[in-house]
Amino acid sequence: MLKSITKKIGQFAKRQKLRRQGVLIDGSSVLISKTTFRGSAIIESHNRLSGDPIITIGKNFYLNAHCHLLGEITIGNDVLVGPKTIIWGRDHGISKDQLIREQNHIKDPIIIGNDVWIGANVTILKGVKIEDGAVIGAGSVVTKNVPENSICVGNPAKVVKYRS
Repeated sequence: MLKSITKKIGQFAKRQKLRRQGVLIDGSSVLISKTTFRGSAIIESHNRLSGDPIITIGKNFYLNAHCHLLGEITIGNDVLVGPKTIIWGRDHGISKDQLIREQNHIKDPIIIGNDVWIGANVTILKGVKIEDGAVIGAGSVVTKNVPENSICVGNPAKVVKYRS
């Protein structure tokens, strides 16, 4: 029981420190580790942010509910992320000479620019760079770089037009 009380006190202290930085955790079941905030942010409930080695988030960030961010991720200013989005900066090796579960992770950083809107249920995979002003449509799977001011949709995500 002492461990659970100590853990809850630690989580409360961490939330208070983030609140003083302008980061509002608006709900329950939020895990934040190895993550740096450079300004204000709103993190809704049931989110997990796990830097590997670190997640860096710019000013005016919004993360809707039920999202999972894992890996080395850099996010710019004024980024909006829809619910149930996954931003995943690593995966397993697939060599047939070894069991997949025993293979090392393959990691590649993800970079998301400024003024980006990522819709609901989007998956962004390792090594992707999303340029400033891009919009990613709901349900898209982003496997390649996204150009500036483009609107991308689909699986895999493709440019369908540009913001005017």
